[in-house]
Amino acid sequence: MKRPGRIITWTAVASLFGAGLVLAASGRERSLAIFPAQVIPIRFNHAVHLEAGADCTTCHDSARKSTKAADRNLPKHPECEQCHDIKAAQRGRKVDPPATCEYCHPGFDPSVHRAPPPFEFPTPNLKFNHKVHVDRKVECTTCHGEMKAVTLGTRMQLPKMATCLECHDGSTASAVCTTCHLESPSGRLQLSFSSGVLRPMQGNPLGIDHGPRYEFNHGSRAKTDRLVCEQCHAESDCQRCHNSLQKPLSVHPNDYITLHPVQARADSPRCASCHRMQSFCAGCHERTGVGLNSDPSLRARNVKVHPDYEVWVNTLGPQHHGVAASRDINQCISCHREETCLACHSDFSRQINPHPDGFQQMCKSLASKNERPCLKCHTESTLVAKGCR
Repeated sequence: MKRPGRIITWTAVASLFGAGLVLAASGRERSLAIFPAQVIPIRFNHAVHLEAGADCTTCHDSARKSTKAADRNLPKHPECEQCHDIKAAQRGRKVDPPATCEYCHPGFDPSVHRAPPPFEFPTPNLKFNHKVHVDRKVECTTCHGEMKAVTLGTRMQLPKMATCLECHDGSTASAVCTTCHLESPSGRLQLSFSSGVLRPMQGNPLGIDHGPRYEFNHGSRAKTDRLVCEQCHAESDCQRCHNSLQKPLSVHPNDYITLHPVQARADSPRCASCHRMQSFCAGCHERTGVGLNSDPSLRARNVKVHPDYEVWVNTLGPQHHGVAASRDINQCISCHREETCLACHSDFSRQINPHPDGFQQMCKSLASKNERPCLKCHTESTLVAKGCR
């Protein structure tokens, strides 16, 4: 095998080495929860070695038999000494390629230091079997990319999920998440690690970027891909937000009790996805003095919700409460319960007819289909008397 020659200056290598350390500690391209940050205090250039005739197995031959992600399939001195005459360099001889300790371990002086700075290669939080992939003729560059332009190899050359899913599609190889990801005692994916929290990032192949606004748009995805969600989340995770007791501040910010009427009027269906107006809204309004049935001592005296009683109740016109109720009954029931309406609109009270003209001609047909709404206001005897039975 040809021995790699020295084709770049020491200054250039040092600058590349520094850049390599920055990339090694970067979490922008690889999840820190999967591939924890590394410390690689060594000078190395993959491109130089490949141009000199080395291949992947020259330095990483142990990967062919590796079955665990914890295996460190990295070269040691015996592999380096195939080209670098370390012993001759220790005797003071000038060799090519250079083989002094300081050449590969910048700043290390064996006369001063007992050992070079240690490497930190935390075990990836994954299940991985190199041997299976090698036996199936998967090329190294399929997972690690083309190394001919790479200086120091770091976590940036470790595969991303999109690469894995090219084969793990359910037919070529298993697409079950726990094939590669670690499991928690519950059987779901383990999400929390000392190096970070596992969550889908921007550009993930499943299209479920858990970015800053994911809580606002995750509902549609949860309805269509619930099984995907359940790989990580339990029902209790959903209930922490969807139990109507407490929302994250990103959903209901501080002082929301003052701001919520505007949003409630503009987007009431969204409110109703968590809150029941006849219990949650009406109950809260009564406790705070807004509802009709609240304690009179709690009611605000400087706030007027409805027009004057005569206009609102007795005078038929654009400000009559019946017109407002027909436009948006949701606003009414946020303060009033059904009993409020029955106080006037039933056979048990003032008997004010809420039905439109001509309703009597269709009441018998409606009652025969479902008479439960009728019995809210009428007794069985009055239904017979009105000819609805």
